[in-house]
Amino acid sequence: MRRWSAVVALGLVPVLLGACAQKADGDLLVGPGGGRGDASGPPVAASDPETVVQDALKDVTTYWRGEFPKVYGGQFRDLKGFYPYGPDTAPPPCGSPPPVYDKIADNAFYCPSNDIIAWDSASLIPRINHTYGKFTVAIVMAHEFGHAVQRRAGAQDRSVDLELQADCFAGAWTAQVTAGHAAHFTAKDVNLDQAVAGIVAVRDEPGISPDDPAAHGSGFDRVGSFQDGYENGAERCVGYADPDVDRRTAEITFGEGDTNNGNLHLEDRGSDDPGVLSLATKDLNEFYGWLFDQLGKQWSPVADLKLADPAQDTVDCDGSTLSGKDLDRVARFCRDQNTVLIDGTGLIHDLDDIGDFAVTSEMAQLWALSAQAQLGTVDHDRADLQADCLTGVWAASTFPNVEDVTPDSDLQISAGDLDEGIIGFLFYGQSLGRTSRSAFERTEALRKGVFGGYVGCKDYGPLD
Repeated sequence: MRRWSAVVALGLVPVLLGACAQKADGDLLVGPGGGRGDASGPPVAASDPETVVQDALKDVTTYWRGEFPKVYGGQFRDLKGFYPYGPDTAPPPCGSPPPVYDKIADNAFYCPSNDIIAWDSASLIPRINHTYGKFTVAIVMAHEFGHAVQRRAGAQDRSVDLELQADCFAGAWTAQVTAGHAAHFTAKDVNLDQAVAGIVAVRDEPGISPDDPAAHGSGFDRVGSFQDGYENGAERCVGYADPDVDRRTAEITFGEGDTNNGNLHLEDRGSDDPGVLSLATKDLNEFYGWLFDQLGKQWSPVADLKLADPAQDTVDCDGSTLSGKDLDRVARFCRDQNTVLIDGTGLIHDLDDIGDFAVTSEMAQLWALSAQAQLGTVDHDRADLQADCLTGVWAASTFPNVEDVTPDSDLQISAGDLDEGIIGFLFYGQSLGRTSRSAFERTEALRKGVFGGYVGCKDYGPLD
């Protein structure tokens, strides 16, 4: 996040299809402290990932033979070939001359000139299989196949829109696997949180413009597109490619005030240099003042953000006295005092290691609990997802070029911030004890808030 600075406008340019794999961002199933995150245990790797690739291509081909006539009309033409490659093999037949290995290492791509899909079987596929599991390998193939579908449909748009459409297509196919409509995969193979981790790991580097011909999308946008296809099918994905429509994305460039990859320092450095904790506290209280005005209610600001030291502090919260292990990794809203309590020696710094938005989104979820408590809705069965949705509404209020609902605060979102929130879900989504929801579900709720506003959050329960 950043304090207010210059903003950027989004445009629209046509692009050609290109290579898809991006440099992976470490293992997003392993948390900052080295422990495995909440994405339902270690990934299930295949003993032979090349068989997974071939099985996925067979099943995706079958899927599009049936689906293409429904969404585009006409018969689907099978691709001309599939080509694994490596440093010691012949290059895939794409172009003249074909590409040398150094140019396509650790990659997977659709080649429109030769109508083939090619992938690095020596590096990319084994790494994805080991790190994110065999079904994420299948999703990579479904994404590349999506570009072949675009070629047949004549789809044209910015690079980022075509990449997001391919993610959407991959989500639509995954839903069919979950429903039992695949010959080589079953619902048990599908781990959506590990898929989310794999998608976020190959996101664009923060700060890339969505108009960049090489843009593939932020993690937030890519996961959201995959979810859109998974929930709504391939027909929904068709609208992603429309050069006459400037599709909304959350991908933004860094502003003039951004330093340290857009991450503010955590704590205050004097009265003239507040840290993100102070800035977010002020912004969240002002935001909820605005939201409650919209609802015709009176907001009582969260009274305090307490950073506890488990080694020495004792804290009263909702009738309990917490100390020692009770405060280790704690992040909770204390209803009796209208305060927020977070482990200030461990958790807060682990979140900050992810990025400042991982910190502020955790804060925002706790502020949302205060709002729900004041509205009398905190105990309904999807209040946890509504809190994530409200966090998305707050995040959207900090975007450039939107209505300024917090005029007394100068906090503004930075490139990559929303991705940090998703990574926080992956690492700490269930372990903090407030929810049993998957990172997939929580990201969907966050996205609904970002793009649907607080009205969209009513899908999870009342807000009045």
